[in-house]
Amino acid sequence: MDYVHVSIITSVTGTASIVLVYIYLYILYRHRYMGIWALGWLILLSRYIVFDLGILPWKQSILGLITYQFMIIISILLFVWATHLSINKRLSKWWVYGTGLVFFLSIAINMLCQPLIYKLLLPIYFGCFVCIWIGITFIRNSQLLKIGRLITGYAFILWSLLNIIAPAILSGSWMLLWAHSIGGLLRVFIAVGTLIVYFENTRTALANTETKYRLLAENAADVIYSYQILTESKIEYISPSVLEITGYSPEEFYADNTLIWTLIHPDDHFLLDNFIYNIPKSIESPLTLRLVRKDKTTLWLEQKCTPIYNDNNELIALHGIARDITTRKNLEKISSMLDRMNVVGSMAATVAHEIRNPLTTVRGYLQVMGRREKYQTDKEFFKLMIAEIDRANSIITEYLSLSREKKANLEIRSLNIIIESLFPLIQADANSSKIYVSSSLTAIPELLLDENEIRQLLLNLVRNSIEAMPNGGNLAIHTFQENSNIVLSVSDQGSGIPSYILENIGTPFITTKDTGTGLGLPICYQIASRHNAKIKISTHHGGTTFFIYFSPPLL
Repeated sequence: MDYVHVSIITSVTGTASIVLVYIYLYILYRHRYMGIWALGWLILLSRYIVFDLGILPWKQSILGLITYQFMIIISILLFVWATHLSINKRLSKWWVYGTGLVFFLSIAINMLCQPLIYKLLLPIYFGCFVCIWIGITFIRNSQLLKIGRLITGYAFILWSLLNIIAPAILSGSWMLLWAHSIGGLLRVFIAVGTLIVYFENTRTALANTETKYRLLAENAADVIYSYQILTESKIEYISPSVLEITGYSPEEFYADNTLIWTLIHPDDHFLLDNFIYNIPKSIESPLTLRLVRKDKTTLWLEQKCTPIYNDNNELIALHGIARDITTRKNLEKISSMLDRMNVVGSMAATVAHEIRNPLTTVRGYLQVMGRREKYQTDKEFFKLMIAEIDRANSIITEYLSLSREKKANLEIRSLNIIIESLFPLIQADANSSKIYVSSSLTAIPELLLDENEIRQLLLNLVRNSIEAMPNGGNLAIHTFQENSNIVLSVSDQGSGIPSYILENIGTPFITTKDTGTGLGLPICYQIASRHNAKIKISTHHGGTTFFIYFSPPLL
């Protein structure tokens, strides 16, 4: 094997390395232009093997020479096409026309010229100028990282310049050896540069993707978590939103693997135990339970997770999202409460008259009979029966207050004036129960109110506060403005509302009083709803405060 074949083998090796790189990148990324690059280099490699190594005697054959030139030109056209695709540009038709023109001119030169070097000059120079353009395109492509595109771009340019001076050095065999060797080395640089370009791009893309998803996780309102099961049970990741929801920072969860279990509401531990015991079947549906925050308030949480298995089909982790659904639960409770009140109201509207008519008759006869001389000894019993009938009538009146057909007669009214007109009545009622009543009414805008309904709402709240202090205490009524809302508050010094009652407060028939109907607060909630107001409750062992938030009227 002479040095000419050795130099050509060097070129073949450099080209083969590029072919392998582009085939590898195409398999890895499945980009169309990668496949076109690989095809172009493969055609060029075939030319080196079949023609330059002398497997086929082509130099004296017109068909062989045309095939040789065609392989150069078509590989160059594929390079141009792949370059356009890589920079997201459409291949211009003038490239195709120009390539076709070069091919036909080369055939014409084959017929006119005798020396082989002149016959190859046009396709070689065409390929050189195209590769210079490709090199400049790589260098100027700012979307690619600097090191890889510079290596690839300058290697293309140097390889092209080497081929431009090829006609001058082909006559000297020792120079031919160096030309092929340097050309092969430059193609190796092209392969290495291309690998660097796409590995840098992959690393950058992965870093950008990681940053994007981390920002998404860290700014999400929901809690995103990864919980490791094997080999050690611990929280691998939990998003910062957990601080706002639970009051505990992610660092506190990382430091204490048992913290999450201590936050579960005592009444919901069985739900979590069933969920864990029935994995993976249980993860098909969201798990809803209560958590106790750091400030000891309770919230509702809904979580959905995805199981992660290893190669042995062992469950090794759970990736999931947890969402605070307290607001949704409260809305569901309010909706359910209003539905029940509407049912009661419809029933009341239907049967109230049927019940009241006989009660009115019975009360009238009792009054008549109570005046007769022979029943004077039973007068106290008659008074008791009439009182009970009156109580039954008052219950019916409360039922009627829940009627869904009732509409508020809203007019511009002063909330303070309504309270002041009721205050003597409230004082008289409170004084009989050894309760001191105070009021603090600040200057507030007038509101759209139904005066009768607001009177009923206030009396119901005051009556509840008085009944909550059987041993006496202080009752305070306040009005003030908070942001854009007008607030009415009624505070007592009772023992507070038990949690099991608080969860269902406003539901008809829920009461802690032996003689209560459980309809006072439902009426208050319905009145508030008709006034587009909201009721909030603050309760503890030292007393309870009801806040009614009214929205100012739209002018």
